[in-house]
Amino acid sequence: MRIHTLGVMAAVLAWSWPADAKPTAPQAFCNQYAESPICKGGIPACTMCHLASPPTRNSFGMAIESMLLPGSPRPLTNEDFLGALPTALRGIEATDADGDGYTNLAEILAGTQPGAGESVPRPIDCSGDLGFNEDWSVCQYDVRLVFKKLHLDFCGRSPSWDEYQTFKALPSAQQPAAIHAALDRCLDSEFWIGQDGQLWQLAHRKIKPLQAIKAGDDAGTIPLADYYDDYGLFVYTQMDNHDAREVLTADYFITRRRNPTSYVKAGNNDPIGEQGVAVNRRAGLMTTRWNLVLNVMFTALPRTAAAQAYRSFLGVDIGKQEGIYSVEGEPVDYDEKGVGSEVCARCHATLDPLAYPFKNYQGLTGNIGSYDPNRIQDDFRNEGANINAMPEAGYIFGQPVADLVQWARVAADSDQFAKATVLDYWKLLLGHEVQATEQEEFEALWRDLKGPTHNYGVEKMLHALIETEAYGAP
Repeated sequence: MRIHTLGVMAAVLAWSWPADAKPTAPQAFCNQYAESPICKGGIPACTMCHLASPPTRNSFGMAIESMLLPGSPRPLTNEDFLGALPTALRGIEATDADGDGYTNLAEILAGTQPGAGESVPRPIDCSGDLGFNEDWSVCQYDVRLVFKKLHLDFCGRSPSWDEYQTFKALPSAQQPAAIHAALDRCLDSEFWIGQDGQLWQLAHRKIKPLQAIKAGDDAGTIPLADYYDDYGLFVYTQMDNHDAREVLTADYFITRRRNPTSYVKAGNNDPIGEQGVAVNRRAGLMTTRWNLVLNVMFTALPRTAAAQAYRSFLGVDIGKQEGIYSVEGEPVDYDEKGVGSEVCARCHATLDPLAYPFKNYQGLTGNIGSYDPNRIQDDFRNEGANINAMPEAGYIFGQPVADLVQWARVAADSDQFAKATVLDYWKLLLGHEVQATEQEEFEALWRDLKGPTHNYGVEKMLHALIETEAYGAP
């Protein structure tokens, strides 16, 4: 029996509880229900217990609230909350918070949302002999489907009639090797690595191209920086089993050659556009001239640059109150933007320490697209009475870091980076978020990407992805 879920949580990487919600709740939930598909791909989203965002609770959140030390004064301390949460969860397991006919425990174990009536387990009966029809082997991994599908996904074309007939004529024991050989060929295709190919498409939301201010080839009307350099670096880190983490940690740039397309490292003295950050201050795509121009611009504290990196490379969006790791004593509000107010401090206690390591990188002030230790004193001394005291050291995932290079290292080595990397390809190739029945395969992929099996080689991961039931079962 396979379970197909409707309305499975869209966010699989983070769950945050600002204000009267509790940041410790997601991990406590997963400690109790580690076998739930919700927890296998990460930790639950805030929508598990809340409506669009905290503090407003959905029916499941209200059911938990009613069981949490009733009669005790609110707000509960973190210690009291954590001590009472397991009992409260057990106390409502047999009830149906959203009235959809499934108990809360049944939904948790199926990976659906017990506080959303439209999210329910849907059994699909794959038992018995469904037969092997001329088209596909329903409910089973089908090598014929995979052979056709990978050509479309990675080569941008269907296999020819002769290619397909040759494949079908192979003994079954030889077909898996033929599938992987076809994938290797497609991974070198223009459709996959060329300009505007699949990897370029995957990079769009990380780079955010804007042709009007592009420099170099195909320059816009106000040429400020060349985002082709960024695409080159991204594609290089994703191909030929290079270390995918270097999208954040690279201290080099890439030269793209054409006809056919290839990407090679440029020497430190080679002219690559107008890249101006010294080698020891480079942090992959975060310190390209394009990223600094677009996301730092004229700001003293580059909160936008930090939030963009957090969202696009780690899969957590502070704007959606994800990935909240509040730092004690923050926000200090060095630039006097009013972020210390109660409604702002919820996010800025994470965002501001996340942004401090970006503070010395020039956007559109000073020497554009460079690292300048005197940036704040020279260009922003009137931004606030305490602006010169703003540190370069900050925090990511609650861990202190000395500068952006260390920030990038911690980020690249994190589970969140591996999950976000695999999720990008999952959505590109499968066209949807990870479903409840797919969590186990998804978890294996991102753990193997981090481990010695794939050693951060994306192409190794893709060879494993096309072997999953999620990819290959009709």
